[in-house]
Amino acid sequence: MDDRKKPKKNKSFQVAKPSQSVNVSHKWTVIVVILSFTLSVLFGSVTSGIMADLHISVAFVILFAIIVVNVLFDMFGTAVASAEEYSFHSLASRKVNGAVQSVKIIRHAPQVSNLCNDVIGDIAGIISGSSTAIIVTELVAGFGLNGVITSLVLTALVASLTIGGKAFFKGVAMQNCNSIIFFLGKCYYLVERCFSVFCRKKKK
Repeated sequence: MDDRKKPKKNKSFQVAKPSQSVNVSHKWTVIVVILSFTLSVLFGSVTSGIMADLHISVAFVILFAIIVVNVLFDMFGTAVASAEEYSFHSLASRKVNGAVQSVKIIRHAPQVSNLCNDVIGDIAGIISGSSTAIIVTELVAGFGLNGVITSLVLTALVASLTIGGKAFFKGVAMQNCNSIIFFLGKCYYLVERCFSVFCRKKKK
């Protein structure tokens, strides 16, 4: 058979672009770098100062709260990256509270996801690490425990709770992304209403 009659195989494959257009902002990158540095220094210094003066049981509660915040905001960041804007169009046209705000959140998905997953998540990780070190110091000084073993066990516990929590709630976020974004949209709506009422009272 003549080789010229054989159909040529197309070795290049192209994947279709997503239907949603994503805005990439370099200005946001600069803002988030400055914001991350400022918040890390602020919360790190405040937390270190507070944790050192607290009872060990209260310090554990605060550490657990930091882990919860880290996991929840990771869930929010995953949800906004998975949510579908068109699901809120009919709600927005009917002027349902929080629908317009939900669309705004989705349209700024890269920024919101970055803020939740990276900025807040990483800062919470830094604070939980420093808090763990303070708690280890208090345990060693107060109960005479071995510093190395205590540090390893507590660090591993914090890491497993954080990673396990994120793994579980990522699935929850992807299955319920629109509901989670609608909840955030309602919170956004309440903040806007409170701010507008405050501004009106201030003008009077």
